[in-house]
Amino acid sequence: MTRLVFLLSIVVALFHAPAMSHPGASSAIDHYNHEIERQPRDQSLYIRRGIAYSSDGQYDKALADFKQAEQLGPPIMVGFDLGVLFYRRGELDLAKAQFDTYLDTFPDHAACLEYRARLLRDMGDTKGSVTDFQRVFELQQRPNPGHYISVADMLEANGPEGVIQALAILDGGNAKLGVTPQLQKRAIRLELQRGRPDLAIERLDALKPMLGHSPEWKVEMAELQLQSGEEEAASQLLKEATEQLDSLRKTPARQALRERVALIQARG
Repeated sequence: MTRLVFLLSIVVALFHAPAMSHPGASSAIDHYNHEIERQPRDQSLYIRRGIAYSSDGQYDKALADFKQAEQLGPPIMVGFDLGVLFYRRGELDLAKAQFDTYLDTFPDHAACLEYRARLLRDMGDTKGSVTDFQRVFELQQRPNPGHYISVADMLEANGPEGVIQALAILDGGNAKLGVTPQLQKRAIRLELQRGRPDLAIERLDALKPMLGHSPEWKVEMAELQLQSGEEEAASQLLKEATEQLDSLRKTPARQALRERVALIQARG
């Protein structure tokens, strides 16, 4: 049984490896049309054409190809892509059944775990979704930062304990990917939510090597310092940001930031 799963895993990798480069779904479909004419009993060709149809929104044709593929080889080989098709059509229960069966055979298939995590999130199963996303984070070398944000959002909804868990997830992302502005700024918001501007300052300071030269970073840091009672340091940063903005070409974003500085100074 173990040997069978191993061999199937190799076949899965071959099925989902890109066979050639195409400018679009139409070219891919034309390519597989010709290949299927030459090899009408090749399961992998129906799966690949089904994937192309599915990606192009031609769901009925994709379903027909996947059903044909199920007749030409092990049905399990079609499970993931059939699940993706059902997910795209909004048939979540059918999609989940396919993903569950597929992961019973290939428990470390990161793409399937990711899709099931998204599906469970859509179905309101926060615990199951978080569990799947955490496994994805373990398996992938460079997980999508947006998935860490998604998990943090789900956990935050669970109250104060959820906020702590969300921060742990974001810190895990920073540890794996390197300190990332997208994750760190989400964590800063959570620190402020739980009344810890001091920790928010530490997190923003960690972004200084990447963003500290910008007036945006200076203004954000000044706002945090004001919340921590560091008025003198905040005033200096606002002065530096103002001088920097005055020296740069005016854009709507910079004008809005300049107005934000003026509002902060007026409140102070």
